Amino acid sequence: MDTSRWVTAAVAAAVGLPLGSYLTVVIARVPGRAPPGGSGGARSVVPPGHALPGGSGGVVPPGQHGVLRPAGRCSQCAAPLRVADMIPLAGWVRLRGRCRSCGEPFGAWYPAAELITAAAFGAMGLRFGPSPVLPAFCYFAAISVALAFIDAVHKRLPDLLTLPSYPVALALLGVSAFFIPNGSGHLARALIGLAAAWLFYFLQAMVYPAGIGWGDVKLSGILGLYLGWFGAGTFVAGLLGGYVLAAAAGAGLILRGKATRKTQLPFGPFMLAGAAGAILASGVFPR
Repeated sequence: MDTSRWVTAAVAAAVGLPLGSYLTVVIARVPGRAPPGGSGGARSVVPPGHALPGGSGGVVPPGQHGVLRPAGRCSQCAAPLRVADMIPLAGWVRLRGRCRSCGEPFGAWYPAAELITAAAFGAMGLRFGPSPVLPAFCYFAAISVALAFIDAVHKRLPDLLTLPSYPVALALLGVSAFFIPNGSGHLARALIGLAAAWLFYFLQAMVYPAGIGWGDVKLSGILGLYLGWFGAGTFVAGLLGGYVLAAAAGAGLILRGKATRKTQLPFGPFMLAGAAGAILASGVFPR
């Protein structure tokens, strides 16, 4: 593998780490925000022992906290974080994972999200190198981390993240198509993938609504767009990969006595992981 790919991977990971720190704010605050035109009644209750920035008493009231303001603070005592506290990884270690004012634990998911984002960006950098399509797939990596964490905790995929991702992803892929060989062909396949994946999940939701939620349907088009960019082989592998991973995780939990056959697992993280794995391995799949 040429040196430029490794350099790109290192730079991408360095960018992903602070972005992962910002994503922790998105993960913490977006579930409690009502979508435009909604009732405004959504509330995101923070699990015990997992303080989130910007709130009080473990509840993030909708509409009162954006993803930029106010600055990070403890959800239990509302003590603001210092600038040094918000340095990726170092800030969490410096505070030993707890609020300096009340001692409430912030939760290990903060550094985990930062590290996963950095690793995902690095992996995309290694896969694509200094290619015009890299920003589009780094965006996919970032939105995947946020959605996977939110769905794992809240069992929902917020419209505030999924719906805007359609125009953003289309714009990023559309621009990059001008600068790569057969870019128009890639973009055409991506659009077909978007429609095919959305229709596939829509039909499942209609036939078996207990198994597939509408959040999964809305996410599926984004996955189809990115997977379709590479052709039919990657598209099929990415969609099926989510089911395989979900089945393996469910079987493992049942064997350990942590779940039953009727236990419903959030499907979004498996959909995203299957798609990401297929994208990173896309060079081995036939078109």
